Parts: sequence; C-alpha cells; structure tokens
Amino acid sequence: MKRIVRHHLDFAISYNKADEKHTLLAGGYRYLDHVTDAYIEAYGESMEEAFSFAAKGTINVMFELNDIQAKSKFEFEVEGHDYSELLFNWLDRIILLIAIDNKVASNFNLKISKLGSKYQMTGYAMTESVDISKHGYKTEIKGITYHEMEILQESGLNKVRFILDL
Repeated sequence: MKRIVRHHLDFAISYNKADEKHTLLAGGYRYLDHVTDAYIEAYGESMEEAFSFAAKGTINVMFELNDIQAKSKFEFEVEGHDYSELLFNWLDRIILLIAIDNKVASNFNLKISKLGSKYQMTGYAMTESVDISKHGYKTEIKGITYHEMEILQESGLNKVRFILDL
C-alpha cells in the first residue's frame, strides 16, 4: 500500500457513507512514496486533464506553482506512438521549457488526437520567465523515466503515474 505524501488542492473528495468509498470528483495530482525520486499520480476526467495535472505536478517539484502568473502564451505540439510515449515526450518538453527557454508554466489547454498509428497533443501553456526570487527553487529534475509509468482508466477517471529522476 502506498502512502500519500502530499496532495494538490485542486480536487475534492466526497464520502459515501453507505459503501464507505471515497470518490475523486475533479482533476489533480499527488505525490506517492518513493525512496529517491518523485513519484507522481495525476488524474482527470479526460486524458488531457490528467496530462495537464501531470505537468503541474512536475513543475511543482521544482517551483512554487501557486506563484506562477500567466504572462505569455507558449504553443506546442508533441507526438507519441501510445499514451506512455506521449506523456514522456510531454513532460520532457515541460522540463526543457524550464531548462532551455527559462519559462515556467501554470495553465494548460491541451487537445489529444489519434493520427493514424500515433497520438498527437497540441495546445498552449500560459507561462512566465523563471524568477528564483519569486518562484523559489526546490530541486532539480534530471528527467522523466519510463520506469513504473502507468496510464490507467479507473472509476471514470484517467490516471497517469510516472517517476521523475531527481
């Protein structure tokens, strides 16, 4: 059983006393136990929402997500042969946005399409330039890994789990 280390506040939980079940009502992310790296579960009603929260969870490992303001629009396109490769390429692009473009994102508008044998995700992120004095700096992300990556559909939610190498 995995213990939840930290919750994101963008989700609500309802309690159904009749069957003693907790149900996630909206998208969000949480950090799961891992010895040396960041293990993140992100979820949403759509795969786009789950991918959006995966990016937010990734960014929040490095910076204070709540301190990021939407100042400029960054458009992107990523592809993958399946959802796992699409997630990997998406999070890699988010990490490169920070490392190379010196931009940090807070809000996302995503659209995933199936094009023949591959998936394509297009959209935009609202960004601002990285400012350590404003955004803080928690830890460096070396990269995303495929190790223990999962793409799930459970109880009407789309979930992604992945590990960031720190």
